[in-house]
Amino acid sequence: MIDDHEAAVRVPARYSRVDPWVISRDTAAEIAFLGAAFGARETPGSRMLGPDGRIGHAEVEIGDAVVLLFDSAADWPATPAHLRVYVADVRTAFDRAVAAGARAVTDPTELAFGERVARVRDPQGHLWWLHERFADVAAAELAARFADPAAQAAMTYVQESLRAELAAPRARTHGGP
Repeated sequence: MIDDHEAAVRVPARYSRVDPWVISRDTAAEIAFLGAAFGARETPGSRMLGPDGRIGHAEVEIGDAVVLLFDSAADWPATPAHLRVYVADVRTAFDRAVAAGARAVTDPTELAFGERVARVRDPQGHLWWLHERFADVAAAELAARFADPAAQAAMTYVQESLRAELAAPRARTHGGP
């Protein structure tokens, strides 16, 4: 339920109530990756450079979403983002992301709740969760679907591949592919 305070929230055109910031060592490279992997388009006029030439602000659009980006300072810790993006075809998006320099984390996998999912770690260290919705599953069907041993195995694989990625040494996961 939305209260009076929530109803008063004004969001500018193009943006949603929550928009992600992606902070990278090389934002220009991140923007190039996003274009190659997901068809992102840099918002004209959004790139602002600091006096040192680093990107202080840029925006890209992926479908109807806006992703805000900027370069980190050399002495900042890595701040990898975890982002979900819906795609028309998970296999195609996964292959395109890997061809653009990402490292495979979770191979495309069909899950019981009606989505195919995959994960890649991009060259700047951000983790992308790729989702393709292929079916609307009624809540009453979910228990039976999740009881299927094949569905359980798929979910275990998806969970274990994430667990292994997040437990990997920091140099591997935050320093590139």
